[in-house]
Amino acid sequence: MVNSSNLRGLAAAVVLTGGVLLAPTASAADAFPVFTLPFATGQSVSSAGIHSDNGNSGVKNAIDLSPRDGLVRAPLAGTVRLQHCDGGDWVTIDHAGGWRTGYYHLERIAVTDGQAVEPGVVLGETGNALPCGGSSSGAHVHFTLWTLPAGAGDWDGLGYHQLQTTVAEAHGEPVDGKEFGGWRFTEGAEQYSGVATHVADGQAVQLPGRFRYEAE
Repeated sequence: MVNSSNLRGLAAAVVLTGGVLLAPTASAADAFPVFTLPFATGQSVSSAGIHSDNGNSGVKNAIDLSPRDGLVRAPLAGTVRLQHCDGGDWVTIDHAGGWRTGYYHLERIAVTDGQAVEPGVVLGETGNALPCGGSSSGAHVHFTLWTLPAGAGDWDGLGYHQLQTTVAEAHGEPVDGKEFGGWRFTEGAEQYSGVATHVADGQAVQLPGRFRYEAE
């Protein structure tokens, strides 16, 4: 696997505006589920690394990812919650046990609000969409992780300025030490850094970098 510092261009520094009524803290979220990565196996994946929602400070609950085929898929069964902003929609999924995943920058969104999805269902395509504002360079998905009671936390119209601060502080779940599709992600000291380790054989890829995602 190759390391590539030029993948930093995939990273999104998102800054939006808005307000939010927070749901109760999901401190009783179940044990971490068995997630896949949010795309199909059998392809190379680029990652700009692990970072916080704003790319500057706070809990590092996000990974920027770009699969070769450009299709973003549900990594676990759940219920789609489309979040609406003036510039369009972005996708979140509520999973059993109080977990929520987010998918910012998607284009050609292929799911609807309230839709039940199984692992592997196409959510949309990687892109540079900014429905709630922010910035992006290079098509990717800003994949985020939260603990949140199922069905709670309507973020319609909520800007990333609030999401990356108030919501992230209350519900953001660190990616550090979590396993997705047989790869364990470890955050680095800096934003947009870290290590992806293939659990089966211990192969480690420095982030930013590329790795091959195969079926386990």
